[in-house]
Formats: sequence, structure tokens, C-alpha cells
Amino acid sequence: MKRILIVASLFVVLLAFQACGGKSNDPKAVMGDYLTATENYVAEMEKSESANDVVKATDNFTARVKALAPRMKALMETHPELKGMKGNELPEGFEMFKDRFESLGPRFMGIMGKLMKYGDDAAIKEAQERLQKAMSAIEN
Repeated sequence: MKRILIVASLFVVLLAFQACGGKSNDPKAVMGDYLTATENYVAEMEKSESANDVVKATDNFTARVKALAPRMKALMETHPELKGMKGNELPEGFEMFKDRFESLGPRFMGIMGKLMKYGDDAAIKEAQERLQKAMSAIEN
């Protein structure tokens, strides 16, 4: 259960960071790229039918986060208001992402069941640790 809460917390942090991916450092492009990466992760998790599928989805997302980390970090430095987001409140100028942002919450809650189902799997724990490490690199 503790591991599930950690993953949920990481997801909230990810949403709060609303950034990443692609080639442009434009804040809206970075946010769009991050949302796409997150949507892809959630879609992969929704389709997962085994612990191996969960590990693959998590590792794929971890790779995306690592690739997008420099842009995410730069976005947080230039737009610190993104760090303080609460709930579904997007900062001014980012409202166009509201629907996508809001649609992820319920979908993420749906994949929590899969994480609970396979939560004791050692490979999943290791994959979650890799994701946590990638995310903490962005925060620091």
C-alpha cells in the first residue's frame, strides 16, 4: 500500500510539473509533450494484463521522463508557478491543457488497481524506483 501511495504521489508531482519532451523549449510545447508522455503511460497501464506489462509501461515512461528532464527542469525554473499547482488549477496561459489534465486523474485512479494487483512483484518495485529516481532528478 505504501508503494501505491508513493506512485500516486509521483504522479501528482508529474502533473504538477506539466512539462517535457519534443524539441521546442516553448513552455506550452513542453507541457504538451509531457501530457502526451503521461497519456501514453496511462494508456499502456490501462492495457497491461501482467506484471511484465506494468514493468514495460513504467520503464517506457521512465525513459520518456529522462529524455524530457532537461526541458522539464528548465520549464520549472522559468515558470515556478507550475510547481505550486493545486488540484486542477492551471496557471494563467496554460488553460488550453485543462481538459487533458483533468482527464488523466480518473484514468490514473483506474490504473491504481493494477499496481495494487501486482504491487508485490519485485520487477515492478524496481521499475517504480527507476521512475522515482528519474523524477527526483527533475526536482533537484
